[in-house]
Amino acid sequence: MQVSLKAMSEGSFTEYLSSAISDYALANIKSGRWSESEAMEKSKEAHSLLLPDGLETENHHLFDIFENENGECVGHLWIELKGENHSKSAFVYSIGINERFRRKGYAKSALYCLEETALELGAKCVDLHVFGFNSAAQALYEHAGYHVVSQNMRKTIGIQHEQ
Repeated sequence: MQVSLKAMSEGSFTEYLSSAISDYALANIKSGRWSESEAMEKSKEAHSLLLPDGLETENHHLFDIFENENGECVGHLWIELKGENHSKSAFVYSIGINERFRRKGYAKSALYCLEETALELGAKCVDLHVFGFNSAAQALYEHAGYHVVSQNMRKTIGIQHEQ
């Protein structure tokens, strides 16, 4: 699948942000980082801090992912350029493929397209975060050449565990 990254329009951004806030809240609940009662507020706060000027936030680039053959929007990608000169990196905050286009190779193609875009923007590497429960995304990233740089782990304490 050949894809292209195109800068998000304001309308697309509004739609994306609403679902991104909800998806991030749910991922943090599933991972055990946040409780259900606090998740939406924390997610809204995180997005407000990261994107205070929306699409115009400095060093942030939000893209729609388009399938080249039919021109249909199949997903989104959000990166931030970090660092300077020889240590400049592109950090992926979010990559998502719309449900009806999943498991067709679009995410992998988008990651390769991102590499070209990141190089054009002066980045030397691409970094990302993936939740521990998301084995499908982990497999995708590994297949695309990403490797674990660091890893956070958690153990819930104060409850009885079998030994």
